[in-house]
Amino acid sequence: MTISEKADLVRRSNQGVGPTGPGTAAITSALVTTLGFAATAWIVAVRQMNGMDRGVATRFGSFGSFLVLWVAMMAAMMLPGAAPAVLRGARAAGRVGSAPLFVGSYLFVWTLIGLAVFALYRPHGSTAAGVVTIMAGLYELTPLKQYSGSAVGRAPALASSLGSAALVRASD
Repeated sequence: MTISEKADLVRRSNQGVGPTGPGTAAITSALVTTLGFAATAWIVAVRQMNGMDRGVATRFGSFGSFLVLWVAMMAAMMLPGAAPAVLRGARAAGRVGSAPLFVGSYLFVWTLIGLAVFALYRPHGSTAAGVVTIMAGLYELTPLKQYSGSAVGRAPALASSLGSAALVRASD
């Protein structure tokens, strides 16, 4: 790094632009909280899954225990991937208060999906699991998958701008 680049970095940081800007604490707090919550959820999920070793024949148990496990698993597995969206929301709002709203909404949607899974799921054999796996693999080769996969690259900018705008409005 040249001296002029260092001077430019110091000047930008003094102006509140760059890594030491006014929203940095909110963004850092949102990231640490989100990933800390995900790590805690992993601990809960692993403890709750103790004894669930019957494979495809594993029963869900009571509705309450299923729901606790489902939400813990979704938080553990999905929040690390959602962290960039949480950061964009915190950055757009300029405060950490938008992060719990986003995370709560995100987990609420996954909870609704879990309710459908609980209502519709029936234990099945290895043959059914194999057929579903083969069908999913064949889907990967279809033109529909190719089209939707190419559309994904275009969607994040729109989704990010829509999501950030909604978070800013909701947090005001």
